[in-house]
Amino acid sequence: MTAPARAMPPDALRGSGVEHAARVEMARRRVLACGWRHRVFLPDCDDGARSTGAPRRAPAAGRRVCPAELPVERVTAPVRGAGRPVPSTSHAPSAPVDVLAGVVASLDSLTDVAWHDLHGQAAHDALDLVEQVERRLAGVRSRVVATVEANGLWAVGGARTFTAWLRNRTDTTAGAASRQVRHARALRDHLPRTRQALETGRIGQEHVGVLVREALATNALRVQLLDAELGEAFLVEQAGRMDATTFTRLVKAWAIAADPAGADRAWRESGAKEELTLARTLGGYHLAGWLDEVSGQAVEIALRTHMGRKGKDDERTAAQRRAAALVALARQSLDAGMQQAHARVRPHLTVTTSWETLQALVRASGSVVPPTCPEGRPAGPGAAVGVTAQMTLEAPGGPRDSRPTDPQSDGVPHPTGFVLSERAQAWMDAWRPGDDHVIPAELDHELLRGVEPASLEGGTPLPPAVLAWLACGSGLSRVVFGAESTVLDVGREKRLFTAHQVKAIIARDRHCQVPGCDEPPGFGEVHHALHWYQHHGPTDVDLGLLVCWFHHAWVHAHGVTVVRHGGRWFFYDRHGRLITDRKRE
Repeated sequence: MTAPARAMPPDALRGSGVEHAARVEMARRRVLACGWRHRVFLPDCDDGARSTGAPRRAPAAGRRVCPAELPVERVTAPVRGAGRPVPSTSHAPSAPVDVLAGVVASLDSLTDVAWHDLHGQAAHDALDLVEQVERRLAGVRSRVVATVEANGLWAVGGARTFTAWLRNRTDTTAGAASRQVRHARALRDHLPRTRQALETGRIGQEHVGVLVREALATNALRVQLLDAELGEAFLVEQAGRMDATTFTRLVKAWAIAADPAGADRAWRESGAKEELTLARTLGGYHLAGWLDEVSGQAVEIALRTHMGRKGKDDERTAAQRRAAALVALARQSLDAGMQQAHARVRPHLTVTTSWETLQALVRASGSVVPPTCPEGRPAGPGAAVGVTAQMTLEAPGGPRDSRPTDPQSDGVPHPTGFVLSERAQAWMDAWRPGDDHVIPAELDHELLRGVEPASLEGGTPLPPAVLAWLACGSGLSRVVFGAESTVLDVGREKRLFTAHQVKAIIARDRHCQVPGCDEPPGFGEVHHALHWYQHHGPTDVDLGLLVCWFHHAWVHAHGVTVVRHGGRWFFYDRHGRLITDRKRE
């Protein structure tokens, strides 16, 4: 595929701008050392790179030249909408500058155009013309940038690099300035056909970026660009027929075929650059990193699989859904217990809380007793407006029920609030599997004031709702401490539902029970009420339901109340509105 290298155009063989800039910088330093702070040595350079009048006679060696002696006249005129004044000159060789000033003036005349008054096709034509203007101006910019870098005058002002000078001159970012310089050099030195196509509007700046990034990576690729059949001319022709995304794939395939050894080397180097940073910040974690094409696609497919199709009622952005999918992947790995299977304690999320905090959490939780309406009849499950979060707090056994008292405390309220009222206790004693009940998620935060929060392994405190969510599907291990944090006793891990009961719940529900969600059991857990566990109620599969990880956190975060009635689950938001699957309505 390769052909002998041919001679580059004469303008591509000129001395690099970096070398020229270095000469100017050395001259400037010599001037400053001699005390000539307002004069510079001007080394000989190409007259074509200067916008001067008649051909300049080369200065005598060592002659000090004042900037005022330079035959460059600038008359600035403010231009509307421009951040800087546009230079103009009356000299004939500066005609291109006059043309550009005219272009700016013409564009100014378009600022007051009522584009909405144009009919559809005229607006489309205008967009096509704007694209052509941008492409051609991008070609002009590349030539101007290369010329400014080559003439070296940018170094007179003390700029350390041409990129820094360009950034300050054009008020752009460092990355954008670097990209402009990189493209200008590549178009000047290696991609003359590409520059011509850009200047004539046949290709766009994105196509140029692809060629600069992919087609100049190795010497073998630069040689291949000179090939008559499959060189730069071929790529430019294809660029004119494709969008930038399709063209990127073509150029990558071209590069691999032209230099397979270089492609393998790039793959090895990219693998060595893979990294992932997970940094704790205020209120959470910041995730950043880089993966090569193969690894990145594997992660992308896994995340896309966990994301699934976006539901009609799902208002999350793609980024939010992707974050939830990443967490689901992590939780699935931890729940499966496949990593470090022989470790004494398999990797898992550990939450530390005091017994008093857990007691206060259960005390502040809503009641499991189906609430009644103000007129005394039971709230009708399935109605458009049903059980509110407030009703679960005020129902028998709830934190705002008539304050229960301990019979042995002479009528003084129980300090933990775990003595149920007579109505609540009677209901729990009479409850049998299959009867109606409620799984509340609302908390009475007034009862949680001053309570020491639970924490993660690193000491990060957790809000009450997060503790309720995590405790809902966790195993509880008791550790008794004595004086000076001495461990006196360690109990065995306990769960509200046994493994066999969880299997039964999965067999019954089969997928997440939140309306509109069909996540399989492998991505979920059992949602239930801690109320039963604390009050020594029966542990029955009717008391729990299967929800996916995302919706389990969502239920606790938004105070969603779940009501079991007639063998069906009904979900109500905090205000009592029934949550339904709109796709089936």
